[in-house]
This record gives sequence, C-alpha cells and structure tokens, in this order.
Amino acid sequence: MHKSVVVAVVILTLLMSVPQSFAADIHDSAGTAGAAFLKIEPGSRPVGMGGAFAGLANDINTIFWNPAGLTSVHTRELTAMQHFSFVDINNQSIGYAQRAKQFVWGASFLGSFTEIERRIGPTETPDSTVTVGGFATGLSLAYPLGQTASIGGTAKLVSQQLDIQNIYGAAADLGVILRLVDNHLGIGLTVQNAGVLSGGENLPMSLRAGLAYRTWNEIQSASDAEESEVEKMMPPRELWAFVADAHLPLIDANPSFHVGVERWFYDVIAARVGYRIGLNENPSDGLSIGIGVRRGGLDSLANIDFQFDYAFVPDNDLGDSHRISFITRF
Repeated sequence: MHKSVVVAVVILTLLMSVPQSFAADIHDSAGTAGAAFLKIEPGSRPVGMGGAFAGLANDINTIFWNPAGLTSVHTRELTAMQHFSFVDINNQSIGYAQRAKQFVWGASFLGSFTEIERRIGPTETPDSTVTVGGFATGLSLAYPLGQTASIGGTAKLVSQQLDIQNIYGAAADLGVILRLVDNHLGIGLTVQNAGVLSGGENLPMSLRAGLAYRTWNEIQSASDAEESEVEKMMPPRELWAFVADAHLPLIDANPSFHVGVERWFYDVIAARVGYRIGLNENPSDGLSIGIGVRRGGLDSLANIDFQFDYAFVPDNDLGDSHRISFITRF
C-alpha cells in the first residue's frame, strides 16, 4: 500500500476516535461560553456542504475554518458573507488573503448584531433601541511544510457589546492540513477560539477534524491562450468533492459530525448538499443545501475570477437560515 495512504488511514482513525472517546466527559463538565457569535459558520460554500470544510480548506473561506488551508491561495482572494438568521440577527464575515512568496497572510472580520427595544411600560413603540452583538478581527499566517503539509494560525481580538457591559478578549486558531494521494485526499485538524475573555468567561473553544476527497475537472472551458493570468496560476478545479468533519466543542455544546458533497457542472455551476448529526439533542442538526456560480471577468476584468455562493439551512424550530457570499480572486 502507498505510504501516503497508510498515513491517511492512521490519521483518520485517530481523528474520528477522539470525539467519540471524550464526548461524554466533555459534556458532563460543560460550562457557559461567552462570545457565542464565534460559533457562527461563515461562508456559503462550507455551510452548503453541511459545515464540513476543515479537510477541504481550499479557498479564502478556510481563514475561518482552518488557517493552514490558506496556502491554497495562489494570488489574492477576498470574500464577504451576509447571513440572514432568526429574530433579525445579522451575521457578517469578511476575509482577505494574499500570497507573499511561500507565506500566505490574511485578515478577517466576523460579527453578529441585532437591535433590542427598551420600554418602561407596555407601549406599542419602544422608548429607545440599542444595538448589541459582538465581533472578532483576526490576522492569519500560513506556511507550507514541504509538498504535502501546511500549518497556519490566526490571532483574534474579540469584542462583545451588551446593553450595559462591554467584554473584550483575545483568541487564536491553530491548524494543520495534509494533502495526500496526489492532492486528492485532504486531512485537516484545527483548534478554534483558544483564549480568554475579560470577566473570566470562557470562549467557545473547539476541536475540528476533517477529511476531503476530490476529483479533478478534466474539461477545460478555455484554451491556454484564452486563459487569464489568474486562471493560469490556479490549481485544477474540482469536479467532485466529498467532505466529512468531526466537531468537538470543549466548553458548552455536544460533539457533532458533518458530511457533504459538491458537484461542479461545466466548471461554472455547483450543487451542494450536506447533513450534520449531533450527539444528544442539537438544534442545528439536519440538512443543508447550496449552489455556486463562478466565472472569469471579461475585457478590463479579465484577470479577476468571480464566484457567488448561496446556502439554505431549514429549521422548523428556529427558522430558516440563508447565507449569501462571494469570492473574488485577482
């Protein structure tokens, strides 16, 4: 058996056994975590695949999922997402990454905001409103370790604004990714939100392990002469991607497992479907679906690659969730 396949099997066995071994102990000792907005899953593409992305980690979305995957950025990539959630809570994310020789650096923003009403008496209109929520800004760095492995990290400043109190903190994400079997197989492991908040609250720290298997699209939409400079620097694009993640919160939630698939048609349109399964009761369990459209720019935008993604997560209890995002490569 090929050495890389043996390594992949061993790592897979270890990663998938950790959540099952420690799930009960962690849940029994669970506490209450602050800065709950850090649990938001940014990016329509990962969410459309059920929240499984730590092993795929091959576009700018990975700045939020596994910073080691930023080594897949070949030039510059920018993304932004708007998440329409329940009870008028607005979640946004912005990420940017740029290659600097072997290193790739990036910056990110993740926030969640809503308005609450103040009333002294039972009036139809509020006496006043106040915006509450929180955000985290991060700086990331990723570096390849040879041809098959990369490491990466993100340092974050966290701010949470409540009606009568502001809370601040610092956190870090650390990740590693292996790309084996001629880059078809990806194995990722990341620790998220390791840090502290003022006032002694815990951050929603978690461990995420992921697998991904990709097949390449052999049909080229343009000849070598017609490709833009950005397209020439891009790696082969996926035809199929099969992904699976195990997510292990270390503070205040139950472990969950995520699976998904992505299929690109004519290198332009993608269909995605995913499913998440939580141990014990978890309101986020269930189906997710998504679509994507990508195309290179024309004329003056010939060296820019555009991608638009949408994800839909139905929920009878909390209400349906919609995410809209874009990725620009230039």
